[in-house]
Amino acid sequence: MRRREFIGLVGSAAAAWPLASRAQHTNKAPKRIAYFPDLYPVLLEYWQAEMRVLGWIEGQDFIVLPSGIEFGSRNPSNEDAQRVVANKPDLIFTVSTNYALAAQRATGSIPIVMLTSGYPVEAGAVDSLAKPGRNVTGNTTYAETGVWGKILELLREAKPDIKRVGILWTYVIPVFPKEEIEPAQAELNSAARSLNLELHIVEAANSDQVQAALAEIDEWKPGGLLLTSFLSEKARSVVTQFAVDKGLPTIVDIVVWTRIAPPHPLLCYAPLYRELVQNATASVDKILRGSSPGDLPIQRPRRFELIVNLKTAKAIGLDLPPVLVARADRVID
Repeated sequence: MRRREFIGLVGSAAAAWPLASRAQHTNKAPKRIAYFPDLYPVLLEYWQAEMRVLGWIEGQDFIVLPSGIEFGSRNPSNEDAQRVVANKPDLIFTVSTNYALAAQRATGSIPIVMLTSGYPVEAGAVDSLAKPGRNVTGNTTYAETGVWGKILELLREAKPDIKRVGILWTYVIPVFPKEEIEPAQAELNSAARSLNLELHIVEAANSDQVQAALAEIDEWKPGGLLLTSFLSEKARSVVTQFAVDKGLPTIVDIVVWTRIAPPHPLLCYAPLYRELVQNATASVDKILRGSSPGDLPIQRPRRFELIVNLKTAKAIGLDLPPVLVARADRVID
């Protein structure tokens, strides 16, 4: 064979290698992936897009087994998980630790990938972040990130004379395991001592309890608020309007708070949701190609995004330090 023809043949084959490696699963029966719970529209859109990037086409390379359970509608039961497992999926995709634990109680062999979790080691889902060792892997948004201390630091930076921080805490039993709530609150209390801040944590298990929780917080007279996320859109709007009416700076730990009608929280410090989906689907891809979930490390967020809302600052009469605004990843004005 002449040299030029040989080089051309090798080059063509090399170019085809990545495509071949991605297409190698298309000649096999489609993988069966169970959603537990079913994915809401934004998450579903991200999931499908990232799976396509990895070479997985729904209906061709995998099929979805819906659970019929809407995220946030209720706490997952053992019976829910058993129904999911009875469909014999090749993999179960969950959105939180509680769903992962329910699925894990129903099966010790089917791989489970978590979109998010708080403290999966403490909750008993995995042996360690570096080597989960069981049938669960995925993301953690809090463990070993220092995020709770950073949130309090940012609130102090926004309002240097703040002394008291009220916390509307929606991560409560039974939707969130006690074993995840305790380390989160321990980190908050430790950071508060370092920053010489007083904290008052008020729990709200659902949106119906928000008004009473806000009344308790108001009676305590805080200088700022930390808001967690497990509330309806209407309830979140009630909370942010309360904060503006009281002239209180607010910080939240998840970007969903910025997707409500104004007013918005003053600050948001949260992982990028699309990157969490990318991490999770990368684990799904590896497992479907033969890796064991017990060998795939739990992933921490690649980065946290700081969002500063100057409209809210103006509404509460607060002049934010220019250095804080300059450091923001996004500024809403």
